[in-house]
Amino acid sequence: MRFNPLTDHERYLDKDPKEMSLTELRMLLKIKRMDLQLGWNEFEGKIKFWQRVIRSVRESGMVDQVKDGIQSYLQNKTPKE
Repeated sequence: MRFNPLTDHERYLDKDPKEMSLTELRMLLKIKRMDLQLGWNEFEGKIKFWQRVIRSVRESGMVDQVKDGIQSYLQNKTPKE
């Protein structure tokens, strides 16, 4: 019997772990590990996405342009004597 995580996980949702057999507990543990791995993979994917966005913005020179714009604004804003 092969475990299909897309359909078989529902078998173990409503059952109390105290009432499960050893095989069912192993399946429940496998399900929990897979859920944890999927969550971690999603988290890593989000981090990598934002790293790519930041790297692209930095490499495009937009950061320097914004800094220059802010500095020139602040220089023009200060009162001249």
